[in-house]
Amino acid sequence: MNVGGWKMGVPKWLKPTLDLLLSIDFVIEGLSGIALYLAPSGRLARDFAWTFLGLGKETWEALHTYFGFAMVALVATHLIINWGPMVCMLRNVITWREKSSNPRTLLGLVLVVALFIGGGVFYALLY
Repeated sequence: MNVGGWKMGVPKWLKPTLDLLLSIDFVIEGLSGIALYLAPSGRLARDFAWTFLGLGKETWEALHTYFGFAMVALVATHLIINWGPMVCMLRNVITWREKSSNPRTLLGLVLVVALFIGGGVFYALLY
């Protein structure tokens, strides 16, 4: 990364630490999402003192919100740090270079895009 003409490197400890934090955040987001999906709607959770893994609905909502904000910041940091390699890989896939890309890479990209579009359409039709 060039900042004001100075070439800056990323410290060696930053990428593994970022991966660890993103993994922990992902697990907590997943657990809180499952807990909130299973929680009774409205004030029933409070009236019946509903808990999941020992935590009430309000606590799960707070965890989900705060760790969601943390995940946005961590993903943004990840994108900034790895922007150059990601652009290079995408350029290789788009320009279809024989040595650096293969049909499986393009097929994987197409399948991921189709999964997101199909999931969005399915969700829109279902709800």
